[in-house]
Amino acid sequence: MKSLFLRSLTKLLLTLCIPTSLHAQRQIAGTVSDTKGQPIALVNVYPAESFDGAATDSLGRFRFMTKSSFPIRLVASHVNYKSDTLLIRNGDATDDIRIRLRETDDYKLSEVVVSVSSFGVGGKQSKTVLNPMDVYTNPAGNGDLSMALRQTPGLQDVGDREGFFVRGGASWETAVTIEGVRVKRFFGKNRFDSPARSRFETGMFSGLSLSTGGYGATEGGALSGLLQLQLAGQSPSSVGIGLSPLFLSGGVGYLSPSRRFYIEQNASISDAAYVRLLLKPEYKLPGTNQSYAYNARTIWNLTPHDEVKGLFLFVRDLSSAALRMPDPANTYSLYAGQNTYGFGMAVWRHDFSEGRTTSTLSVGYSEDHNKQRQRPDERQTIETMVRTVERDASLRLRFDSRIRTWRLSYGSDYAYSEAGSQLIADESIALPSLREHLVAAYAEALFPVSSRISATAGLRAEYSDLTKSAVLLPRLSASYKVSPTSRLTLDAGKYAAPGDYYLSHGIVPKRREQSQQYNLTYEWRPSYSHVLRFQLFDKEYSRLTTLTAEGVADNDGKGYARGADFFWKATGLIKSFEHWFSYSYTDARRQYLLSPAEERPDFVARHTLSSVLKYWCAPISSLFNLSMTYRTGMTYHNPNVQSASYFNASIPANFSMSVSYNYPFRYKKVNGVLVLSAHNLFNSDPTYGYRFGDKPVNGVYPSVRISTPYRQFYMVGLFINFGVDRRQEIMNTDIKIKSR
Repeated sequence: MKSLFLRSLTKLLLTLCIPTSLHAQRQIAGTVSDTKGQPIALVNVYPAESFDGAATDSLGRFRFMTKSSFPIRLVASHVNYKSDTLLIRNGDATDDIRIRLRETDDYKLSEVVVSVSSFGVGGKQSKTVLNPMDVYTNPAGNGDLSMALRQTPGLQDVGDREGFFVRGGASWETAVTIEGVRVKRFFGKNRFDSPARSRFETGMFSGLSLSTGGYGATEGGALSGLLQLQLAGQSPSSVGIGLSPLFLSGGVGYLSPSRRFYIEQNASISDAAYVRLLLKPEYKLPGTNQSYAYNARTIWNLTPHDEVKGLFLFVRDLSSAALRMPDPANTYSLYAGQNTYGFGMAVWRHDFSEGRTTSTLSVGYSEDHNKQRQRPDERQTIETMVRTVERDASLRLRFDSRIRTWRLSYGSDYAYSEAGSQLIADESIALPSLREHLVAAYAEALFPVSSRISATAGLRAEYSDLTKSAVLLPRLSASYKVSPTSRLTLDAGKYAAPGDYYLSHGIVPKRREQSQQYNLTYEWRPSYSHVLRFQLFDKEYSRLTTLTAEGVADNDGKGYARGADFFWKATGLIKSFEHWFSYSYTDARRQYLLSPAEERPDFVARHTLSSVLKYWCAPISSLFNLSMTYRTGMTYHNPNVQSASYFNASIPANFSMSVSYNYPFRYKKVNGVLVLSAHNLFNSDPTYGYRFGDKPVNGVYPSVRISTPYRQFYMVGLFINFGVDRRQEIMNTDIKIKSR
């Protein structure tokens, strides 16, 4: 039955991918600015009832080709401004259109669009699109974008480890890119039994796009999902300060008088001493837990057709932990870690004079040096140390062209990865190092089939010298416009990536793991501030990494993940309120690592629900936020249970609730936001799994329960800015803040 479904799906996609007719093309170009004449970036400009359109760059410029006939109703929309529609008649100039948008006067939170696929119609409504304020105002996020994203459909909140667990996939199966540059190590390290935060601050980015299903042929390196980040644009010159019990931060931004060059630098220091006051009795932080970070972001408009963006990040983390050991004596094992991470990237975009082709050259490089010392018993002085070094480099050349009604993307990628590990105890033991050169070429076309149907077809070819293998990865998508406010999208694709088990299991991949994805999405958008999404997905795995009892690795595993996602978001149904609700059902089984057969892995819950409620209280100029999350139990391995399955036991379900409060203020030239938050209001004590001893005692393996290090967590933060009003970037860029 499955093969029949796949054949039918392929026939339908191929049928929809046959173009029917081509019409005369005309170029639409111009700029978008606010009422003060300042350019607005990331404005969606498109003809109404059309698949054409473009987003403005950092200077507010847009340019695209369209087959729409006169008169053209040109729509300009942005989450921070009132949408506007301009009527262009036959004979009007179309190459220098000036559009001005006014800020919203009413309460409206930023748009959150959730979708299964990054394929689609003009790219306007095909991804999960979040802005920084969605992270800052989500109480469950605690200012970290990875935490906030876990409340979107398709993602699992595992609880004791970091990563994006997308639709039955492991954390490494979701890739992260910044302006097309792959970020290999997005999260921090040496956080034991609790997830590490992202190394990249939310304020660096103007938008976050998460594809929880298939994505186009222009991207590779992931089996489940893709998180794409776009660097924030220019801002007026300013000085900013952030204060809280956990961190101190400061930043300076400079915009040249010509507005062609901008640089922003930020530095921060954090210390977990405050966390000790909230720890449960069985948890300890015996040593130093500090973090030092510096980042610099720059934008340089060399010419009207050339833009260069750059980002540099340096992070130094010192961590310690005392983990309770599973033995009758209740001893503790001491850990101390030192991690140094550096990341740099640059992107050069060139818009050819005719505006029909854009080239993008991207380069990136990162290094991660990590040391972890362990003392098996706090009463002893014997130590072991594990030292790891990782290096990653990437180079990408991409072209985006418009040929009549077609949009073409084509180019090539090169990536280099290197990792080495060394165990130092009585003697030094080095694992075989991992080195991979990966080259790829891709081409993709998006074209309208009719006034209601759009299709995308792409092919990606990759070769890895590590596995000595080449693979072809086709991707297809078709979207049908059911009505002016709804659409149905069907897509299919093949994906490949090496399993990321080197540092965790010492495995050098022999082959690349593969997945095939099939996604069906229905979207209804009755208004700009309302969206309903329903998605069905089927993901088939092959060549998963397996381990024998002796530790020999192979690629004999297989599996699947199937289910459905539901998402509803509405603003203004009740005055000054916004809410969103998401639900995911996931049926996932896989044979991988030590699983002898296909089993539900320990990072998948069948049912996941989350809800976010936001209320803007105008009389006191305050924003109140509430978030709730519930998921059913997950599996784990219990050596005390005799079973043919490896994951032979389950942990209980988990429910959590968090709240936060945001108060913006202004005094003369000082602008600021006060942030208060409280996590785990009901004092729940979730169980995320168990840590078992190596040897049985009286025939039973002793265990220690894994939970949160604290029951409740309270946070206060103060963000102050001099020279320019940036309160809305921290709180909510869609709230009209008036001087008090």
